[in-house]
Amino acid sequence: MRAIRALYNLAFERNLVKEEFYPFKTYKVSKLKGKSPKKALTMEQVKKIVDLDLKKYPSLANTRNYFVFSLYTRGMNFTDMMKLEWSTIDDNKIFYTRSKTKGNFMIKILPPVREILDYYQEYSLGTKYVFPILLKDELTPLQLENRKHKTLQRYNKELKETAKICGIDKPLSSYVARHSYANCLKQKGVATDVISESMGHQNLAVTQAYLKELDSAVLDEASELLL
Repeated sequence: MRAIRALYNLAFERNLVKEEFYPFKTYKVSKLKGKSPKKALTMEQVKKIVDLDLKKYPSLANTRNYFVFSLYTRGMNFTDMMKLEWSTIDDNKIFYTRSKTKGNFMIKILPPVREILDYYQEYSLGTKYVFPILLKDELTPLQLENRKHKTLQRYNKELKETAKICGIDKPLSSYVARHSYANCLKQKGVATDVISESMGHQNLAVTQAYLKELDSAVLDEASELLL
């Protein structure tokens, strides 16, 4: 269907087909896309990444830090971490606006996050940004997007390497930290409405659908009670 749409687009641009015969104004190819189940880590798997010995794997320091930081800041996504500025951090809180939803967040700095912030403060590049993803201030939107694409690609690649080292048989990616945050709270028995508010979901239905696709270990354990 994508190939057919591409042919129609070319034909439309060359005035070979009339606009009234263009089927993709109402028919969306995106509807055909299947939804793959979300991947999430258990608390035990998360702890393996948190405890990764960076002295043995110094090249993975940034990757490990980004993942742990995301997890303990309610699943902050890569774009928002990339743009996070020192000016938005005070003694015990992080303030930021999520790029995707424009929701405002005020997050308590937990010990693992404090450790990571102290690390990047010590090895700061002298920019306004917390993480060494954007290497200088005042980049254009195109430069920001190019830098994001390049570093996110490397981050996801190194996450898979990290998973292998930690003995985690799941395809890690930047989004897994966010999914894992929700899943670990669910495993701890935290109410869905609390998870929803902490993640900045616009309504409870979003969170319910989100959690439904995550790790089913709790349901499996419940089923085993019948044995």
